[in-house]
Amino acid sequence: MAEKEEIQLWQTVAPVEFAPRISERTQAQSLLIATRQGPGYQMIGGQLAHAIQSRATHILLDFSQNACAIRYQIDGNWEQLPPIDRETGDAMLYALKQLSLMNPADRRSSQTGSLGLKIAKDKFSLTVQAQGVATGERVLCRIAMDKIPFDRMSDLGMRDKLFDAFKQKLDEHGNIVLITTPKGEGLTTTWGIAVNAADRLVRDFQSFEDQTAPEPEIINVNQNFFGGDSGKTEVEMVKKMILKEPDVLLFPELPEPESMQICLKQVKSSEKQVYLRMNANNAMEGLVRLVDRYRESSKEISETIGAVLCQKLVRRLCDNCKLGFEPPPQLLKQLGIPAGRVAMLYGPFIPPPIEQQVDENGKPAPLIPCHVCNGRGYFGRIAIFELLTPGEELRKAILKTQDISRLNQVAKSEGHRGLQAEAILTVARGLTSLDELKRVFAKR
Repeated sequence: MAEKEEIQLWQTVAPVEFAPRISERTQAQSLLIATRQGPGYQMIGGQLAHAIQSRATHILLDFSQNACAIRYQIDGNWEQLPPIDRETGDAMLYALKQLSLMNPADRRSSQTGSLGLKIAKDKFSLTVQAQGVATGERVLCRIAMDKIPFDRMSDLGMRDKLFDAFKQKLDEHGNIVLITTPKGEGLTTTWGIAVNAADRLVRDFQSFEDQTAPEPEIINVNQNFFGGDSGKTEVEMVKKMILKEPDVLLFPELPEPESMQICLKQVKSSEKQVYLRMNANNAMEGLVRLVDRYRESSKEISETIGAVLCQKLVRRLCDNCKLGFEPPPQLLKQLGIPAGRVAMLYGPFIPPPIEQQVDENGKPAPLIPCHVCNGRGYFGRIAIFELLTPGEELRKAILKTQDISRLNQVAKSEGHRGLQAEAILTVARGLTSLDELKRVFAKR
């Protein structure tokens, strides 16, 4: 009998539907028909569907002489998959490059493309980056859901008490709100949900955006475009909109110094508000970098900064299989948790070694992985938030030093709770584990 051919991962699910980024419908249809003739069309469609079903946000394809290694990033962690043969990998990549409007024949240059995907009613955006390397070619695919699957800050993990304090700062007059995250940890998502939480229905919100990189639309936030073929500069747009006396000025990218000076005058003289965002590893680093960027306006920034929000993503324990344990008093002391405050802490279920997985008769009885998290112990991610609301001493100190540890001491004396303290609270709430905190905070 002929040996049964092994089923590949791309064959285990229905393939995605493709939507090439071509405005002319007939051209898009022609591209789909042409690509469908090749063997890689079904393969890449199935591989992408499998990745989405696995909750992957990134796919990494590493081509060597004889094979293609595949990795998925799930909940921020890279997982190795079984490799595929070079012929299958080449066919997949050829179709992917065709659909993403890249040059399939070029395996050496740096190329970037994009593509729309659809599974049932869910739509996704795929960004593809390809680069020739010494061993062959490396391709990184990023999968993003078009509709943000979160509505409120609490969906991201923000505590109610922290949200109340943040909401107050969002809705104040005459201040700056800075929103930060480390690079690649959900800055766009948190920005969108934070702006949605503000009082957009009773105040006039104006956003200033580069036409070549527009933001997702937010109800009751007016987008003002500069650059591209708009013929307008950022400063011109800001000056024009100031005449209409908006209440809140939003900058998804940090503004030019001249724009910032114009806005700061409005904050001080007319109690306008400015929302900014940037990448930073913690709130204090964000504040220091903001002041450093606008040295000529540092005094005005120190006087008007109302809040700096920062978040860090950690994996969320699987509610179906997480295990509770009674923490010893020494551990609670190390964590700074008062005795008697927390009865149980939680960790992921870790199965015993395979040789110990036996029944009562000593016969092998492999454990079935959790059907929710597929044996990972974690399902999804949650954000740890810190909210820095500078007091008078910190406002003075930020003009004298950029030493983050010294500034943190000042902030702590004013009652600020840093990221690590908030992280311990997340563990105490049973949402993540101590091992996960060690992993995340050990990263540089």
